[in-house]
Amino acid sequence: MIKKCVAAICAIVGVAAGGVTPAAAAPSPPASCPTGIGSTMRLVNDYWQSHNPVPASRDWTVGTYFTGDMAAADALGDQPYLEYAARWARAQRFALDGGPTTSDANSQAAAQTYIQLYQHDPAHPAADLTQIRQSVRTMVNRPAVNEWWWVDALFMAMPAFAELAQVDNSPADLAKLYGLFHDTKQTRGLWNPAVGLWWRDGTFVGKNVYWSRGNGWAAAALARTLEVLPATDQHRAEYVQTLRQMAAALKALQQPSGFWYVSLRDPSQFPGPETSGTALFTYAIAWGINHGVLDAATYTPVVTRAWQAMAGTSVHSDGFLGYVQPVGSAPAKAPAGSTANYGVGAFLLAGSQLGQLCGL
Repeated sequence: MIKKCVAAICAIVGVAAGGVTPAAAAPSPPASCPTGIGSTMRLVNDYWQSHNPVPASRDWTVGTYFTGDMAAADALGDQPYLEYAARWARAQRFALDGGPTTSDANSQAAAQTYIQLYQHDPAHPAADLTQIRQSVRTMVNRPAVNEWWWVDALFMAMPAFAELAQVDNSPADLAKLYGLFHDTKQTRGLWNPAVGLWWRDGTFVGKNVYWSRGNGWAAAALARTLEVLPATDQHRAEYVQTLRQMAAALKALQQPSGFWYVSLRDPSQFPGPETSGTALFTYAIAWGINHGVLDAATYTPVVTRAWQAMAGTSVHSDGFLGYVQPVGSAPAKAPAGSTANYGVGAFLLAGSQLGQLCGL
């Protein structure tokens, strides 16, 4: 996580100048590690930013992109990437779609970047957290825990709850987070412990349809939440165990190419490369290795194969990132020429953790 503001964005966000230090590389990278992770991340992000002026939207697709942009800025020590995120956040006035009382997880996705900008220097806030505070506290102060009815919501909102709880030292936020998570997992029954995977929503429960990106949202949500969750949190062990079960299931379902196909347990349905789910799995599993949650010897070959598949197939020579399944809620075709901002964000998240494991 980025801790301080850099000079390039101080005038934009109005905070004292500091510095950004790239995340330290692993001292002894595993033998299977790929090289050039940082340069591939730059190629993809530079292409995206050069073709996309600061986005006018703050929806979940843009919010997901900026989680990756911020991770790339942190991993690479890249001031322009931070500046790009800060310009966007200021242009949005740190607002949420649906307003300050929204309980829609998709609307809360942008807040992950707002909170990280704030954390550059808490003494000189880099962002206005008024709307996300009001949104989360509105949910905390009422008994309902049924807002996260689809698995994507875990990625969009869980990390924001955990990050805000860290900023404000608010156990109530973490308690609410778990209540919402438990409703999604157990009450709605979207988690199938027998196979270690999630159904996208209630319409899929009991069917043999396990959507790659939907499971990617869940795995990445667990990693991002655990990143900032207190070690003493009473539910931490459950989050860790869920991620471990997912990783074991995903290892068995990875295709020989290194990709995961859009339908995890039915690879004959729309077979072929798909980048967004593969990137989210790579991020979550690499995070688990880096933080002692997953065994390095078992899972490093999994994430290195996945990265090599994406870098060699999804990434074009100019930095265009293809094979990203379009917006949807179920397995569907992912054409070679299909890209999306959330796919780029997921790819950058993956690179940030693999770079920590292998060196940039």
